[in-house]
Amino acid sequence: MQDQFTENFDLLDNLSLQPVLSYALACAKADACSKIVTISSPLSYVAPLALLESLNLEGQFHFYIERPTEDLSLLAYGSICAEQFQGKDRFNLAKQFSEQCLSRIFECKAGDEGFSGPHFFTAFTFSDEASELGGFVPATIFLPEWHIYSYSGLYGMVLNVSVDPDSNIEDLLKAVAQKLDYLHSLDYAEDSNSKTTGHSIDLNHCIKSSDFESSVKGALSDIQQGLYQKIVLSQKITYEKPSEISSIDFLNRLRERFTSCYTFSFSDGSEQSFIGASPEKLVQIKNQLVSTEAIAGSSSRGKKPTEDARLGVDLLQSDKNLREHNLVINSIIKRLSILGIEAESDSKPRLLALANVQHLMTKIRGLLPEGTHILDVVSELHPTPAVGGQPREQAVPRIQELEQFNRGLYAGLVGWFNQDNDGEMIVAIRSAQFNSESVDVFAGAGIVHGSELEKEKNEIELKFAAILQALLNA
Repeated sequence: MQDQFTENFDLLDNLSLQPVLSYALACAKADACSKIVTISSPLSYVAPLALLESLNLEGQFHFYIERPTEDLSLLAYGSICAEQFQGKDRFNLAKQFSEQCLSRIFECKAGDEGFSGPHFFTAFTFSDEASELGGFVPATIFLPEWHIYSYSGLYGMVLNVSVDPDSNIEDLLKAVAQKLDYLHSLDYAEDSNSKTTGHSIDLNHCIKSSDFESSVKGALSDIQQGLYQKIVLSQKITYEKPSEISSIDFLNRLRERFTSCYTFSFSDGSEQSFIGASPEKLVQIKNQLVSTEAIAGSSSRGKKPTEDARLGVDLLQSDKNLREHNLVINSIIKRLSILGIEAESDSKPRLLALANVQHLMTKIRGLLPEGTHILDVVSELHPTPAVGGQPREQAVPRIQELEQFNRGLYAGLVGWFNQDNDGEMIVAIRSAQFNSESVDVFAGAGIVHGSELEKEKNEIELKFAAILQALLNA
């Protein structure tokens, strides 16, 4: 990043903003290219989901993520600059794009807390190549018009302003003042943009369903022949979508039910939005500490405490699930080592209990080498055996051949990172894609030697149930 004109102010007003905007404008004229001013300010209170509900999202980028157990809620809206990529180099291209943007940024801060400063928001599909069937582009990255956050009792906003060589300083000050006034004076009053409630998906109006049974049989045959050790197969069911159904209501029901999960919503400004509640974090980087998790091996929850405990013990002792889980751990540690990260894992898995299903989960951590970007780590890890297969090179190319549909963002990634290389990437599972006239619902299961077709079908039915129940009440 270039040397920046960075100021810290107790109060953002025209007197404090004008020097930063004027300097950025002078640089824009000198370099004959646009610059960006990033303005950060604390807020007394903000409710990102309530604001998301009131916004007009049509034609706009948006990114929302929340995890109540971490007291985190984050909303990004609009785009100052955005780019989309495909191909095997998509993560590196996204990194280069962010570096180019950062070289044009000048900061203006009132305080330095929470999620202040420039942040990039991303979505990566499962596959690195675009599908002939359409859908999301393999890599999307954008610097938003603004983002707001609620984090560990801190509230704040970040506004990004484009400064072109022919910009007028008075017009810039006026536009910034209007946006700051808007973000500082949110009253959450209901208005015409509030979404209609009380509608639901009719589960009898299934447009199409992929053949999960055939794909599992094909995978078991492959495994028997020794082509790979594990493959993760999913099913996609498409339902007709009533025009009145609210994707935000669906998002809210997921966050209320799955408080230990990451609830997320993403749109690239098209008619598509991808929404889910995922328990799986691909990677988190904070102050050079790399944290990830192996989540693989599943069972149902019991209706009574004794039954629930028995199912948990059975999962912890299940040879099939432990083998599947250890494949994921070993793969993650091996791939982190390629980047020079000496990772350590918990000595044994624990139970991750969700509302209707429980998983085996092992935490993994290590230190990030100097000069390694979060997207370098993402590129090496994705897709893990938890959503792809093992060995990756043999299993992953077989997935679409067996499934016969485009996953899109399902089992892909949504996340964010900032100029300090802190960030978090979430695996987009337990999710639904809202299209103009339909809703696609996804669920998957890991197939290894010893997998039984009926048990795998039962597993994905459990995972579908959570999404379908939220759709029924959306």
